[in-house]
Amino acid sequence: MSGGRGFTLIETLMVIVLMGIMGTGLVYYFAALGSSTQAQVVQASALGQEKLEKIFADKKDNGFNSIVSEAPTALPAPYDRFTRSVEVICVNEADLDLSAGTMPQCADTDISAKRVKVTISWQGGSADFTTIITDH
Repeated sequence: MSGGRGFTLIETLMVIVLMGIMGTGLVYYFAALGSSTQAQVVQASALGQEKLEKIFADKKDNGFNSIVSEAPTALPAPYDRFTRSVEVICVNEADLDLSAGTMPQCADTDISAKRVKVTISWQGGSADFTTIITDH
């Protein structure tokens, strides 16, 4: 019995698809509002990762003792709203999970591990990236 009232399955599916497409656009629009902090965190993550990769490359090219601390430095444009610092602390391999290091310099000791903490700061926030580098 077909009275011609109601929607067909194809019409219903088309409405669902169109609502999904429009809904996705709206979600992206509202997610972008107030996301400047998220954008800064993403940029800080990229800058921290970049610095860690440079540290690993320097270790490979210049040796374990080339890994040293760096004072906070303002970054060039387009990242001039960020500052980056590197803290290097020598640690005994048994103390890798402790928050305090053994000493700031270890060139003349038998310690063969360094905790490297890269800090990216901006107005209103900061992000830390920490890793352990060994001389093995």
